[in-house]
Amino acid sequence: MDHPTQILLLKSLLTMIEQRQTSMADAIYLNPVKSYTCLEQLQREQLHLFDSRPLMMGLGSQLPGPGDYLTDDLSGVPVLVVRDNDGSLNAFINVCRHRGARLLEGAGNIAGVMTCPYHGWAYGLDGRLQRLNPPGSFDGLSCAERSLVRLSVVEQHGLIWVHPSPGGLINAAEILGPLANEIRDFGFQHYSHYETRRLRRRFNWKVVIDTFLENWHFSTLHRQTVLPIFMPGLSHFEGCGANLRLIMPRRSIVELFDQPEEQWDLLRHSAIIYVLFPNTLLVWQGDHLEVWRVFPAGPDRVDQCLIEVSLHVPTAPTSAKEKAYWDKNMTLLMETVDGEDFRIARLLQKGYLSRVQKYLTYGKNERALHHFHHAIQTAINVGTVDA
Repeated sequence: MDHPTQILLLKSLLTMIEQRQTSMADAIYLNPVKSYTCLEQLQREQLHLFDSRPLMMGLGSQLPGPGDYLTDDLSGVPVLVVRDNDGSLNAFINVCRHRGARLLEGAGNIAGVMTCPYHGWAYGLDGRLQRLNPPGSFDGLSCAERSLVRLSVVEQHGLIWVHPSPGGLINAAEILGPLANEIRDFGFQHYSHYETRRLRRRFNWKVVIDTFLENWHFSTLHRQTVLPIFMPGLSHFEGCGANLRLIMPRRSIVELFDQPEEQWDLLRHSAIIYVLFPNTLLVWQGDHLEVWRVFPAGPDRVDQCLIEVSLHVPTAPTSAKEKAYWDKNMTLLMETVDGEDFRIARLLQKGYLSRVQKYLTYGKNERALHHFHHAIQTAINVGTVDA
């Protein structure tokens, strides 16, 4: 985020602080409870949100050199992304064309050839089959006929996007939309991956995104964790197509009242939350990045989700002191979100399933929730998202 944009946003935030205001919608928003419990809606979400549009896989810095790879099947599609010798990325269905075995697991580096662990069929980094094994057993079949199934992949401003459907196209200009330059300025392509954790929790996938879209609950739920850090009940919202940005100021932001504008630093004095529609959160936390990705746990698991959270830091730690610092950040993250927010989320889901009410009521002060759920309904009802 460039400095002129930071100054504009800080002026709005400081005015909000002086006037004790927050970003407000024109009216309340009623979100049907069935959006968290309805199997038919989940199936439409799978089709329009997770099968038919590019999904973020991680940061390009996780694959710094040739042969570096990561695998991912949280969407239900086994995806393999690998860095080619020329520095570009390739993405494939992570399935051997012989008997369907998983070609690679986890993340790591391979030395030039991807060899199936089942029968030894070997593929280049470009996905082309190089060896049918055993020789002489596949008369009439050429290697060219059994290359890996390719997926569209785009690396943009340090973020990796893959379309999970073979033949699906990615419009790079539409992924981030008006947020593109803002995300670019963070320089995430230079960051170092520190830690990733995966969770399976018993609530609808959208509840994870909801958790990050307002800070009114900090005063009650997070008294012992992040309340001392952030100003509760005050945030700056902006919709950016189906994506959004929400800024939650830290208490330290009041220091800027006494500083000249040329010294203002929004990044230091706030958490900046980006929802990259439909299922990814980039959470800037002053000096590092959290990436949250969330998916339904299965085609009939409306009340369960799969969650991945990753911590990315400006440079890889080189000392025990630096490692302890990032460990402390990861611990606070997990204590706050998994220990407090997700504990409540499990109870929310039970309440939704009880059918005691038809709607959730989002206040005028919860504009980000309005925006996110409107984008969901628009996408699953007509298959497109309003620009």
